Amino acid sequence: MYIRPLIFIIGTFISFLLALSQDKINEDEEINLVPNPGFEVFSIMPHGWFYRGGDFTSLVKDWSSASEASPDVYGPNITVPDTWQEKGFGRKRPRSGNYMAGITAFGCKQGKPHCREYIQVNFTEPLVVGQAYHVEFWASPLHTGIHSNNLGILFSMQKLQEKTDRVVIRHPQIYSEKIVPGNEYIWHKIQGDITADKPYKFLIIGNFFPDEETLRSEGSENSHNFAYYYIDDVKVNRRPPIVEGVEDEFADWYPLEEDKVIPLDNILFDTDRSIIRTKGRSDLDRLQKILLEYPTMEIEVGGHTDNQGSFDYNMKLSNRRAKAVVNYLVKKGIEEYRLSYIGYGTTRHIATNDTEDGRQQNRRVEFRIRRI
Repeated sequence: MYIRPLIFIIGTFISFLLALSQDKINEDEEINLVPNPGFEVFSIMPHGWFYRGGDFTSLVKDWSSASEASPDVYGPNITVPDTWQEKGFGRKRPRSGNYMAGITAFGCKQGKPHCREYIQVNFTEPLVVGQAYHVEFWASPLHTGIHSNNLGILFSMQKLQEKTDRVVIRHPQIYSEKIVPGNEYIWHKIQGDITADKPYKFLIIGNFFPDEETLRSEGSENSHNFAYYYIDDVKVNRRPPIVEGVEDEFADWYPLEEDKVIPLDNILFDTDRSIIRTKGRSDLDRLQKILLEYPTMEIEVGGHTDNQGSFDYNMKLSNRRAKAVVNYLVKKGIEEYRLSYIGYGTTRHIATNDTEDGRQQNRRVEFRIRRI
């Protein structure tokens, strides 16, 4: 007589578990892996116009210029110089929110300085190999400029820092084969689907084809001899089925942000010593690898001690410990200008100095991200 109620309870429980699973799948599908997708968040307060790639990089949180050219941002508190307003720049409204980016996509053969501009962003987590993703962003041409094709997205394992303001030749996974239309009021969505063949960490937007391989048509009025596009609302999200990925070896270090302090837990020292134990080299090799993957990253290594010994001696000892880490990385091929070091002595202990275990934890090294 209890069989039917039991079957009902089991069925209800299974349905509940299936619903939770479906909710989790739907949630995974909706997560946008692109931080600051509409360029609404800034690292510093918006300021004047953009003359170097570094101007864009220093302003827009999570985004950077992938070359020496100068992408732009438009919105409140950003004043477009009169000479550029006369050319039509800044009349466009963002597709959503208050801000949008802008890049030059064609014009090298016509002699335009900064004839290619590229913007890049670090995903909130690496792509999972074998996982399908939907990718999209919205673009609208400068109404006084040429319209062109080939505007698209490149996925990369490493951050780009190209020493040019011209074309960066790559093979983008998604791009518009047709000319991207639009006017002062209309936005066009560039989109596609990919299955990740590598655990990509970066997305770069731009035209990766030379002028002679790029189609173009005249703009709507008083056309300039270059193509310029406003960019907004960038999105990358999973497509079902959801693939469980192998945890990234840097997962415990994410998100990588300026001024973030990351402990090197395996790098410990004997009392009164600055020699790195063999066990600690695994952390240093991991740090070397991430510095190679992020070629613009600069770090400050901080050394620490327990409270055994005088204050002045511990400051010098902690300095030697931090320097030992820097020396190791330099020998492994990391450029010295990207590395600095400092000793904190006993001033920043993380455990009690009353026990040997606590003192061991205090004899440590950390690194702070100065620049990403």
